[in-house]
Amino acid sequence: MNKKKAMAAGAAGGALLLGMTGVAVAAGGPAILDGSDAPEGATHENNGYQIDSHTLMLEESDYTKIANKEGAFFFNQDGVTPNDELFNVFGTAITSMCSKPANELVVGEPAEGVATYYINIGGNIKENFSVNLEDMEEESEEQTMVCSCATGAPFGQAAVVGVPLAAVVDMADLEDGVNTVTAYGADGFGQALPLQYCLDRDALLVYEVNGENLKSETGPSAQLWMPETVARYFTRNVVDIKLTAEEQVPDVQSVDPTYRNKIEIMNSADGCVFFAGNSITFEGVADDLGSPIEAIEFSFDGGETWTECPTEGATADKWVNWQFETSFEEAGEYQLTVRARTADGVLSPLEASLSFEVL
Repeated sequence: MNKKKAMAAGAAGGALLLGMTGVAVAAGGPAILDGSDAPEGATHENNGYQIDSHTLMLEESDYTKIANKEGAFFFNQDGVTPNDELFNVFGTAITSMCSKPANELVVGEPAEGVATYYINIGGNIKENFSVNLEDMEEESEEQTMVCSCATGAPFGQAAVVGVPLAAVVDMADLEDGVNTVTAYGADGFGQALPLQYCLDRDALLVYEVNGENLKSETGPSAQLWMPETVARYFTRNVVDIKLTAEEQVPDVQSVDPTYRNKIEIMNSADGCVFFAGNSITFEGVADDLGSPIEAIEFSFDGGETWTECPTEGATADKWVNWQFETSFEEAGEYQLTVRARTADGVLSPLEASLSFEVL
């Protein structure tokens, strides 16, 4: 460990996003928030739920409190989660990601239900047809997208390559009133989505994640991805797409209100030695899946005061990768608490905390 500059690391350290250095943007001088003034969004309502932000409170004697702690702040939205970390999160991420758990395909089953880059298009269209994603390379696009479930911490952002769903829909001669799209996996699982919702979000039929081709147990595979959408709709091993006219357009599940504006410290102090007067770098991610992250806020006194660091220019379709660099002049036990604020004024309902020791 370099005694001049230490970065909190440990078991979670391998999950840090690539690309932080070199493209980080320095925020202006962090603003100091007076903890006596309850900031807008400390309590908010969402779909009938009342959500209160909270801090994990420790006994005051357990750590040294520092009010209005200043430091250097950096952020970007460009990093991707390494595939091996995605594998760890999802079990076999490149196969399943986090759509509905499905029975693994078995080699030797009939051709029906075997995932390939061929997708059958049917429903309320005048003529059914099939597409081979490999033949649509000119239409392919690359996007950086978040994969995040309705509950739990933020856990994945990837550079994905695929064919826009819009390109496939344009090939179909739709009957009147088509308003729903359902992508079915090789296991027969599918979830209906509003067609316009998918088109507005530039949904992709993805066949490559972070430079690695998606695969099932039987061969190539495609998966539905779209920005600002919970990952339960990321149907894997897509073999059929139905375009249908429904009496009622299906609803789309949003993030559980308790897990809006997720914040995560992506490192740990385990096994690290920090020294008084030397620089320490903390880092993590924030994600809301719907509203841009407007600021990351840091507290070293249990939430009595907060140092606000704006994330100007951040967009809602990607998460924010942040770093906060500071130092401590005296030895002791300390605690960092982090929360995020969205453009619509919502504070993280579940804050993140990290306890550490300075020698």
